[in-house]
Amino acid sequence: MTTISLSQKLLLKFKRRLLYYLNLAIKKPDYIIMFCFSRIHLIRYFVKLIFKEKTHLKYEGNSVFADIEVNHIVDTLKKEGIYLGLNLPEYLWKEIIDCSKHITYFGNANLQFSFHLAEKQKEEKKHGTDFITGYNFDISSICPAVKKLENDPKLWSIATKYFEKKPTNVISKIWWTFPQKKEVEERARGFFCFHYDLEDYWCLKFMFYLTNVDVDSGPHVCVKSSHNRKKLSHQFSLLRETDDNDIISYYGSENILTICEQAGVGFVEDPFCFHKGTIPNQRDRLILEVKFTLHNYETIP
Repeated sequence: MTTISLSQKLLLKFKRRLLYYLNLAIKKPDYIIMFCFSRIHLIRYFVKLIFKEKTHLKYEGNSVFADIEVNHIVDTLKKEGIYLGLNLPEYLWKEIIDCSKHITYFGNANLQFSFHLAEKQKEEKKHGTDFITGYNFDISSICPAVKKLENDPKLWSIATKYFEKKPTNVISKIWWTFPQKKEVEERARGFFCFHYDLEDYWCLKFMFYLTNVDVDSGPHVCVKSSHNRKKLSHQFSLLRETDDNDIISYYGSENILTICEQAGVGFVEDPFCFHKGTIPNQRDRLILEVKFTLHNYETIP
């Protein structure tokens, strides 16, 4: 795989995203402020302190996750940034799988590359590019099972207790990751390198494998406790990506969690943790994400 220097990465990203961020700076200055400063630990906790609510809301209704303990999950998230052990009921998993077979996806998250699964190869040939991923950003309006997850009282309770404030936004997406025969181009590699997300000052993502995932089918990888202890060079770097050697030398290989699980198994992650996707070697991977944030910037899926 061809490697490029840090300065080259910065230049490529600058060229690719300049107009996008200039447009956001005009239309959504609050998002740009968040994007610039939420990477700093002190800023994140200062925002949490400002918005903290003295009383916690209680959410009524029956959860599909009857056996999980909210306080234990929140405590684990605060310590490790990730909790594994959310299991979708089989009927919900089946309903989501059924929906996933008939919806429109966007190749490589590009809204110009729409396709249905049965026509993936045809659309790749038409557009002259391989689809590494296929996203649907509107799954909750199509699939009642996903809407049920978005409204689940225990998921809301976990997010509220973790943020110490009621979330104002919840959004879901579903996507495939496909095996690749050729080297992935540079602009797509960031997703498959260790990185952290800046989608709000505080964010939680509930993620559910919808296909069986082993080491050959694109497991998610997370660095435990990295949401709480980033070195200054990680917090103040213009790049959110770093390489495996940097992660291992600072956090230790014992804190790198590769999640291989059966279909229906889920986890919740603070995406300020370093994490990465991996490209499947053999089998397609399908995953669902239900995201909670403190604010709704209405800028990104």
